[in-house]
Amino acid sequence: MKVLIVGAGPVGCYVARLLQKSGKDFDVEVIEEHAEIGRPVHCAGLVSKEVLTKTRVPISDDVVVNHIDGAEFFLNGDSFAIHRKGIAVVVERERFDRALGSGVRVNFNTRFVGIEKENGGYIVETDKGEFYADIVIGADGANSLVRKTAGLKEEIEYLRGVQFRIARKKNRKHMVGVFIKTPAFAWVIPESEEVVRVGIISHNPYHDLLDFLKEKSIDGTILEKFAGVVPLGRCETQKDNLALVGDAACQVKPLTHGGVYYGMRCAEILVDCIVQNKLCEYEKQWHAKFMREIKIGLNIRDIYENLNLENLTRLFLFFKKNKYIIEKFGDFENHSKVFSAILRNPHLQTLLNKALNSIIKDISI
Repeated sequence: MKVLIVGAGPVGCYVARLLQKSGKDFDVEVIEEHAEIGRPVHCAGLVSKEVLTKTRVPISDDVVVNHIDGAEFFLNGDSFAIHRKGIAVVVERERFDRALGSGVRVNFNTRFVGIEKENGGYIVETDKGEFYADIVIGADGANSLVRKTAGLKEEIEYLRGVQFRIARKKNRKHMVGVFIKTPAFAWVIPESEEVVRVGIISHNPYHDLLDFLKEKSIDGTILEKFAGVVPLGRCETQKDNLALVGDAACQVKPLTHGGVYYGMRCAEILVDCIVQNKLCEYEKQWHAKFMREIKIGLNIRDIYENLNLENLTRLFLFFKKNKYIIEKFGDFENHSKVFSAILRNPHLQTLLNKALNSIIKDISI
């Protein structure tokens, strides 16, 4: 059976690797519009340690450039820190992607153009000719052409982000900085004591990032500049023998916009369904695993975006005074656990009601 994967990002490569090691007779091929795996970079590179420890294929530790033990949150001159030793790692995305793509057959500089059904399979049109496949997997990112040309329904909001790698000495090596700037947020991720990754998600990210660097007096030599798009929302992810995975499928955390963990776990679900000849169950199975968390995140994000500064400050102060909630219940990949813990505790729920009585009625978990 011929399986064609569109996109050689980490999720697309992971699908290919899993199919190759499944023990089944799959002919797996990937097409990629760029000249190499891992470039260009579109990700901050901060992931939970589970991204590495829960993979079904080994990933060498040399993809990790730093270990993170917590985060400091900032709002209008106020701040608080949470500490969770080893909560996350900073990866060198080019090495990470290449590790996942090791041994995968990739056609580089090959751009997907369109797709047509033929004889129970598909003819995939590219700028380098046609490919035939029994199964087509779209792992081609936020602006997935596979999703669009296949006519899969979507309700997606696209966010834009920009990040600079900056050579800057005396960084706090094991703490991430999160700067709340509703409706956006900015981050400072230490790669080492001498290099940081500084980025922002906003409506005008490049301009806003330059303003942020100036505001926070973050100077140094800019080593690299990255930009990317984050898809938030929902879309169809499977139709006949065509499926989407990763950012193409909106398998993204709505609050922090990370997609590597969800994409890799959904890749495993997708491959299991293909191996069992039950591709039709893929969407149902990944929804059962992650859609509740995504819906909760989308609801919380909608509320957050409509907070005025007064209510935002109240919420910030609530978590500052009760930061142990995040330290105890915080989950890098399942953000709703913190809110669920609050709503299960009558005392904490009362405190939160006092802090945000104007909006708590809108939160439903």
